[in-house]
Amino acid sequence: MSERPVRLALTIGDPGGIGPELAAAAIAGEARGDAELCVIGSAAALARALSGAAGGPPPVVTAKTWVAGPATRGDTTVIDTAAGLDPPAGRPSREGGLVAGRAIEKAVELAATGAVDGIVTGPVSKEGLSLAGYPFRGHTDMLASLLGAPDCQMMMVAGRLRIVILTRDIPLADVPGLITRERIDTGVRVTAAALTELWGIEEPRIAVAALNPHGGDGGLNGREELDTVAPALEALVLEGFRVGGPIPADTLFHRWEEKGWDAFVALYHDQGMIPFKMGGFAGGVNMTIGLPTVRTSVCHGTAYDIAGRGEADTGSIEAAVRLAVECCRARRGGEDEP
Repeated sequence: MSERPVRLALTIGDPGGIGPELAAAAIAGEARGDAELCVIGSAAALARALSGAAGGPPPVVTAKTWVAGPATRGDTTVIDTAAGLDPPAGRPSREGGLVAGRAIEKAVELAATGAVDGIVTGPVSKEGLSLAGYPFRGHTDMLASLLGAPDCQMMMVAGRLRIVILTRDIPLADVPGLITRERIDTGVRVTAAALTELWGIEEPRIAVAALNPHGGDGGLNGREELDTVAPALEALVLEGFRVGGPIPADTLFHRWEEKGWDAFVALYHDQGMIPFKMGGFAGGVNMTIGLPTVRTSVCHGTAYDIAGRGEADTGSIEAAVRLAVECCRARRGGEDEP
């Protein structure tokens, strides 16, 4: 018996950006292994990106006509969500937001029905989604809503470096009010569950950052550590979680590989994104943990300024596809075909 091939929904993202080039690279690349790809988005934009590719473009179906059968090793199908729309290249637009949003919705539908094992998403424009009428700040919020997973977390992954961003795209002034015991508790629990389920780490060690300089200096530079972060972590430790903190952010990542942490929880965007981008941006992955399906993504934007010029760095999409395949296999526990 051989293991069933993984089937992934790969959304192209905003067709006016570099998403079509990234999808073309994922189709042709080695990162997918024998996984089947259902590429969802603008078929016309993908065809332009695949112009001259060996074997020609994959078969195209509409979002309503594709029917899932058994996964086929190495196969590729394009599910077109453009419906006659031809978004402009090189800038955000309502049309681009509609095509990208519909692709996400279709990918979620396939994942929710078990037609695909996981989702890999290409870059979208928050402005484009807003112009198209979507009320979400980005992929994570949209997936949380569509899949009914309000406790899901954004995790940035670069090799063994895994950083959960507890609060995401919000003004810095709003962060202290959103750092609650409940949010910290949820973030650690979801992170621990993902480390066990997707990476096989039975007793994960998780480090949580402090909010204030020097961890608040005993309350002299802020009381969030004393009043909120430390009590939340102490309660988790009593339950058996292997969690440390609050650790001052300026030392949190110093020689982290030697300290044995399996993941970090950063309390706000830049606190986690700066070390992530220094430690592995080119091949890094943005993933959502705590969803009922595997979801990985590129860790960069639409790069409208270089769209269609063949200059897009494909390292992140390749890493996202590779990680999605690995996590899908881990999640189903190596189930074999009958």
